[in-house]
Amino acid sequence: MGDRISISFVFDGEDESVTLFSHWGGRRFLSLVRQYLTTLDRLTPQDSFHPIQRREPNTVMVDFLVWLGRTEHVEPMIPSHDHLYLGKTDEDGDNSDNGHWVVELKTGAIIEREME
Repeated sequence: MGDRISISFVFDGEDESVTLFSHWGGRRFLSLVRQYLTTLDRLTPQDSFHPIQRREPNTVMVDFLVWLGRTEHVEPMIPSHDHLYLGKTDEDGDNSDNGHWVVELKTGAIIEREME
């Protein structure tokens, strides 16, 4: 039982981050990703000075995790973060309910990765 999903960040189709798995997040988890991207773009414009401004995928993943921990609106959906875990790739955990989603940081697109 669960509502499993995984996400990773990528910039311009290259340098994919580690994968974040959620056991209970389901597709609702993607709405949190969208909220995060909106906040990131508002607070940190893209340029080439700092890793977060360059949208380096692993740096963005760490920032997303920090954001999840600090965001009060997460509490009703995610009472604890014990359902979150990391893997090197989307094959290192269970995303069997909702698949794996790649967040393209250059464009903001969130695309489902087809299962092989």
